[in-house]
Amino acid sequence: MKNYTLFQYPLALFPDNPDTLGDFKNNILSWQEKGQDKHLSFDDVVGVSEVERQESKFPCLLIHAYSLVKSNSFKRQKRVLKEYCFTCPSLEVRSHWIQRINNSLAQKERHLQVIINPVSGKKQGATIFERVRPLLDKSYLNYSVRETQSSADIKEFVRELNLTEIDGLVIVGGDGTLHDAIAGLMSRPDWKTAIKLPLSIIPSGTGNGLSKSFLTALGETYDPLSAAFLIAKGKQQNLDLIQVMQNNKRYYSFLSLAWGLISDADIESEKFKFLGSLRFDLYALFLIYLLRTYKGKLSFIPHPNCNNLDRKGISKQGQWHVIEDDFIFLWAMNTPWAAHDMNVTPYAQLNDGAIDVLIMRKGTSRLEILQALLRCGKGQHLDLPHMEYYKVRSFKLEPQTKKGLLVVDGELVDYCPIEMEIIPSLARVC
Repeated sequence: MKNYTLFQYPLALFPDNPDTLGDFKNNILSWQEKGQDKHLSFDDVVGVSEVERQESKFPCLLIHAYSLVKSNSFKRQKRVLKEYCFTCPSLEVRSHWIQRINNSLAQKERHLQVIINPVSGKKQGATIFERVRPLLDKSYLNYSVRETQSSADIKEFVRELNLTEIDGLVIVGGDGTLHDAIAGLMSRPDWKTAIKLPLSIIPSGTGNGLSKSFLTALGETYDPLSAAFLIAKGKQQNLDLIQVMQNNKRYYSFLSLAWGLISDADIESEKFKFLGSLRFDLYALFLIYLLRTYKGKLSFIPHPNCNNLDRKGISKQGQWHVIEDDFIFLWAMNTPWAAHDMNVTPYAQLNDGAIDVLIMRKGTSRLEILQALLRCGKGQHLDLPHMEYYKVRSFKLEPQTKKGLLVVDGELVDYCPIEMEIIPSLARVC
């Protein structure tokens, strides 16, 4: 960490003469070091703090930045902490500059509520949070931490939150934890306001589909530090939610519905959790060998961007398009990624007002099903002959086979008719 003395330049005149601020504009901080021009983009800066250094008779400030650098081991970029220490001619100037820098980061200092699920994924939630805590500590925000005990505990805690005291909710967990947090928000009397609370996720679950989708959409590497960086920067996107109706009960989904081979592989493979992420892949191979099929009826209202409505076996009943057949699987997605390694619906967006539905029906060969699962990691499966892909506004699924599994956002739900309807941009992710 170097100590830069730069305030003898026009920067030192702040704030008396704003016209001289050539060293700090367009979100770029510029200075000279040994006769060379240096620049720091505030896109990488998360905070600034006061610092005293024995070797300097002047007060100092320390700018905290997490810059993108290339990782040689994985040939990808990652965020790395870089700090810049500047001397100031007086305490007053330092105070003005800290305020100026903080104002460039946010209009006000945010207070976030962090919820840690200690049993999500590999039960590393607390450890992962400690790994990213230094970034949050260096940022222009503060936070409170709550470690939860169960799914019910998460819902109750979120339901009772005093929203006037927080500016966002940070989930350290997986997609199931976020599902519970959304359920808590939507069960509040003030749910219309509560659901607009920015939701962030530091991935520590098994799948982490929303985290992967959000990070990828903003050009960030999928890892907890990148997630914490975006939280510090406060970058928000609208998020569609899906209203789910079952047995005259309403609840909400943000990620997916799976039926058939996909839900079977997800739930039945839980007994092999010791295999990690391999459990799904290996069990799916076993299910492809068995090749179960499920009779059912799918009715949907197409999104304006929906294609392939001329496929064989689709009838039309008013505004509804209907498929009644034997299904190998149905996978309905609200995000492009079902998990960090499954790009199931690459054309989906977080706020496009559509549910993306994939189906394969009886008559598809085992080889093609295997190809579909192998290719979905990179989103290269949609051009397979028997892969059907529909963008819809809403749909109804009526299973007509007595036994089966339905999974919403990675959680098992009742095996009975289910309706899903998109609610555009209802929530926010950060």
